[in-house]
Amino acid sequence: MITTRDIPVLAALGRYFLMNRRMIQQECYPTDVDGRLSRRRLSALVRDGYISKQRMLVVNPRDETPAPVYHLAKQGCQFLAEHFEDDRYLAKPTSIAQPMHLYHYLAVANTHILLDKAITQSEVKLVTWCNEQEFLNPEDSDPKQRIRLYSELKTAPKKIICAPDSGFLLEVDGHRGVFYLEQDRDRDNYSHNRVAALKSPGYTELHRQQRHRKQFPATTLNRFTVVMVAPSEKRRDALRRAFHKKAGADFWRFASLTELTPETFLHERVWYRTDSDEPQPLVNTRAVSTISSEPTLNREDVDDVLAVSKS
Repeated sequence: MITTRDIPVLAALGRYFLMNRRMIQQECYPTDVDGRLSRRRLSALVRDGYISKQRMLVVNPRDETPAPVYHLAKQGCQFLAEHFEDDRYLAKPTSIAQPMHLYHYLAVANTHILLDKAITQSEVKLVTWCNEQEFLNPEDSDPKQRIRLYSELKTAPKKIICAPDSGFLLEVDGHRGVFYLEQDRDRDNYSHNRVAALKSPGYTELHRQQRHRKQFPATTLNRFTVVMVAPSEKRRDALRRAFHKKAGADFWRFASLTELTPETFLHERVWYRTDSDEPQPLVNTRAVSTISSEPTLNREDVDDVLAVSKS
């Protein structure tokens, strides 16, 4: 039987897609110091079919201890849809498309949690967050019309795709900007140069086709920003150098996970462009309350940005 203690767990999995016990304990049972309550409730939810447990062990991004991971099952989606009277929960993913990417999904969830905590300390509003396995418009009754972040942009002479790890829409004073997340893990077989070669063409073509407006029709800007979170400062700077050589370099902002906290995520100078060693905030509301792909927007630039967005 679902208890009042279980609902936050199901809601968190509905929001963050994939979590391990430590993350669930931290977000849903902060007073459960030894983890006994968390383990007991997770076991019950798995047993009763509300959530699923991936038995493949992965490494915890923070404490590096093996741990199983959890995600919603169909019954959990049905419960959330009924409890919150929101049928969008019925379209939530209930399986893992790429089990080998569990570590990656956890890292994305951690970044999402960081952003949510940052939002609570700011006037910025998170309008939409969409993971790569979710639908941007789950309310559409026709499954063929539902949109994912994955886009096949060209097939010839060379296939070009864009597959963000997640996408989100931020709002300040009615102005809405699109941000895409790329979560870097510094894998040995993905050098910084290879990452740049793989990622740049897709986002450049996405912008040329203005496809972000189809994915996030509520945006007020013709431009978007791609934020890449790297595991270390050295990896961040290596990626910056690699992307600086590619088309669309001005779309990108880079930060090290070691510098990202709820306090720094939005308004502190921890985000780097490819062409400058001077960090900038992701959203600058000091001069004007707006959002742009240019994080240091001045008041006199507002009319120009809005004019471009309406063209």
